[in-house]
Amino acid sequence: MSPINVWLLSDGAPGHLSQSRGIVDALATRRAVEVTTVELKVRSTLWKRLGRLALPRIRDAAAWFRRIYGVAPPPGRPELIVSSGANTLLANALLARLHRVPNVYSGTLKGYDPAAFDCVFSVVPLGVACNHVLPLPPVPGELARPLPAAPGGERLIAVLIGGDGAGYAFNDEDWRAFADGLATLARREGARLLLTTSRRTGAAAETLLRENLPAELLADAVWWSQAPRKVMRDFLAAAQAIVVTEDSLSMVAESLYSGRPVLSVAPAVAQPNANDGAALQGYVERGLLARTPIAGLADAAFPSRTAAIPDVQAEIAEVVLPLLERSAA
Repeated sequence: MSPINVWLLSDGAPGHLSQSRGIVDALATRRAVEVTTVELKVRSTLWKRLGRLALPRIRDAAAWFRRIYGVAPPPGRPELIVSSGANTLLANALLARLHRVPNVYSGTLKGYDPAAFDCVFSVVPLGVACNHVLPLPPVPGELARPLPAAPGGERLIAVLIGGDGAGYAFNDEDWRAFADGLATLARREGARLLLTTSRRTGAAAETLLRENLPAELLADAVWWSQAPRKVMRDFLAAAQAIVVTEDSLSMVAESLYSGRPVLSVAPAVAQPNANDGAALQGYVERGLLARTPIAGLADAAFPSRTAAIPDVQAEIAEVVLPLLERSAA
């Protein structure tokens, strides 16, 4: 069988691209795929808003695509369209309508017409017919399988740190309390820390963490604003447990997929949207995650028993393949 020609629409956000790649990689476990990544940038927010409202009645999909994204639709014809991220929703629907091919989206619909999508993957129910609820969000294939047991020897805890965003706001006191809580947790667990900050953390927060975390408790540390290194997967593989700030659901998901016990932490100001909050609570209810405010980190415990990691790739493939088969019939 010839490879499936997939158009992956990208708004440039790493978390959205990760989910789209997760869907494509899941399909690739069953069929050969040929992926074309289509980079998109909304040029007219006015036309985008109008397009969302008019979507059920749009007939000239190519013209609307040009108005909103400032370019003509890509040449050629896909067999499947995949995307994640609000700025790709309209492109996903318009290109599927233009080429009369199935389309898949990962995330919430943000008020868009659900009839314009063949399947919408989410981790909380959306209450629409095209929705398929997954136990964890899609991630690229190399991240979708639990890691082998950590090497023996020194006990290590991976610490993945984000920053402001998605309803979470960290202040200086949060960062000091985070450092103190991590130190207490590490000593209680008889462990050292593999710590990495990220682009969102910022130099000021990194300074506070470095000043308040005893150096002897750090087995390795990446201070992103000074010397960025992509170490997340290596740190997760080496660690026996994980602490992650819950402002990034992508970091939380990658931590959960590792199969390690995961503890997520939140600052005093933590107001995730309803979807993100429900997703985190769902992970807790399935035994995948324990949550704590930063102020309670010193007394928090990792999940006592790690639940089995679901085979999300298989679930995605079993949903998407019938869409392609119906389209080809």
